Amino acid sequence: MRALAVILALTALAGCREEALELPSGLAVELAGTVMESQPDGETWLILQVLAPSLAGRRIGAEEMAEDTGVICDTWGLAAAAEADQTPDQIVVQVMSERVERGQPAPGVTQVFAGYRLQDGSCIWEDF
Repeated sequence: MRALAVILALTALAGCREEALELPSGLAVELAGTVMESQPDGETWLILQVLAPSLAGRRIGAEEMAEDTGVICDTWGLAAAAEADQTPDQIVVQVMSERVERGQPAPGVTQVFAGYRLQDGSCIWEDF
């Protein structure tokens, strides 16, 4: 699966960014937006907002979800970071069952967050 992620990332970096993606878990997602966000500690985060309507009520194991968010980072995160005016310190993948305004509570919406550092052109998972 890692080879698939690398191929998808290279395709995205070549300017062929896909609008929709099917993840290893079978979850279908679309890139809803990207946000560059300054943090209080001075870091800059690139937030990938990913819409996955079928995430609501679905059980996906932690390993599967980690693989999914890794593919999202490798595919859309690396491409967005390469296009950004400033290299982000961290890429945050936000997968949501419905659109949620950044920073707003949404108790009825299923969301998953994962953070990644960029290292040697790769996304490296990092605990928040």
